[in-house]
Amino acid sequence: MEEVAASVVMTEHDYGSAPKPVKCFFTDFVSQTRTSFFTQDSLQEMFFVTSGRLFNHLPPWWFIGRKLRKRDKHLNRFLPVQHVDCNWLMSFFLFCCRVAAGLQEKVLADMFQVSVSTVSRVVITWANYLYLLLGSLPIWMSKQQVKNTMPSKFMQYSPDVRVIIDCTEVRCQNPSSLTLQSEVFSSYKNTTTFKGLIGIAPCGAVTFVSSLFTGSISDRELTERSGLLDLLEPGDGCMADKGFTIEKLLADRGATLIIPPFKMTAQFTKEDALKTQAIARLRILVERAIRRVKEYRIWQHTVPLTLSGTVNQLWTVCCVMTNFQGPLDLKGYIPVE
Repeated sequence: MEEVAASVVMTEHDYGSAPKPVKCFFTDFVSQTRTSFFTQDSLQEMFFVTSGRLFNHLPPWWFIGRKLRKRDKHLNRFLPVQHVDCNWLMSFFLFCCRVAAGLQEKVLADMFQVSVSTVSRVVITWANYLYLLLGSLPIWMSKQQVKNTMPSKFMQYSPDVRVIIDCTEVRCQNPSSLTLQSEVFSSYKNTTTFKGLIGIAPCGAVTFVSSLFTGSISDRELTERSGLLDLLEPGDGCMADKGFTIEKLLADRGATLIIPPFKMTAQFTKEDALKTQAIARLRILVERAIRRVKEYRIWQHTVPLTLSGTVNQLWTVCCVMTNFQGPLDLKGYIPVE
C-alpha cells in the first residue's frame, strides 16, 4: 500500500494543456458507436476547444451537484443536466453532436440510448450554461484595442471603422398560425426565417451578436432594436452594405456610416469604383465570420419551433465560439491584447 501511495504523485493542474481523458473518451466513443461518419472538423473543434479551455473553470456546484444527485434523487430537478444517466462529459458530447454535427434528436436518442426528451433537456441545459459562461466575456473591443489590432488595409481606406456589420438568416419551421407565418416570413429568402445581426472588428473578431428576430424585420429596424447603437461613440465608423439605411441613426450618436457609393450616373466615376472595390474587399471579413457560424450544422437544417426558447442562446454560443478558431485573415493579423 505504501509503495502504491508513493507512486501516485499529486501535481498541480496545468490549465494551459488539453486534458488527455477528453481525447481518449472522444476516440473510444467514436470507434465504438456509429458516430464516425458524423465527426467532422466542426464537431471535433467544438468538443476539444471547449472542453480544454472551459471545463477547467466549471463552477464548484457542478461537481457538488453530481455527488448530491447520487444521495438524493429529489435534487435532480434543481441541478444541471437533470435525469441524465451519462456523466457531464458524455452529455456535452451529445450537445456537440446536436449543434456542431447537426444530428437530429431522434438520432441522438437512439445513439446514446436515452429518450428524445432527455436529449432535448441536455441540449437546453448546455446551451443555457455556455450562454452564461461565454456571455460573460467582454467581446466588445475598445477604440484603442481596435486601433492597435487594425490591419494596414483598413488604415489606408477606413481608419475610423469600429465595427463591420451584416445581417444573416436561418430557416425555421413554418408555424401553423397565419399571423406567425407573416411575421417570420422573409421576402428575401422566400421562406420562414429567424434573422440576426453580427458585428466584427477590423481584425476579424466577433464583437457583437444580436438576438434573433423574425424574418420580416428590416435591416434598419433590426439594427435599431439590437442595441448596437448604444455601444457606438462619437467618431466611430460603421461599415455595412447598401441595404443598411441607418445613416441618420448613426448621426444621432455622432458615428458615420461607411457603405459603397450609390450609382448616380450611367457609370461610376474612377473614385467611386475604387471606393466600392475597397469596401467590398474589407467587408468580406464579416461574410467569412457568418460562414464560420453556419458551419455549425444545426443551422444547415430547419430550426424547429420547439427550440424557439433556446435559439438565442444557441446562436450566441456558436457566434462567440468562432473567436476560438483563429483569425479570419492571416495577412496583417495582429493579436488582441
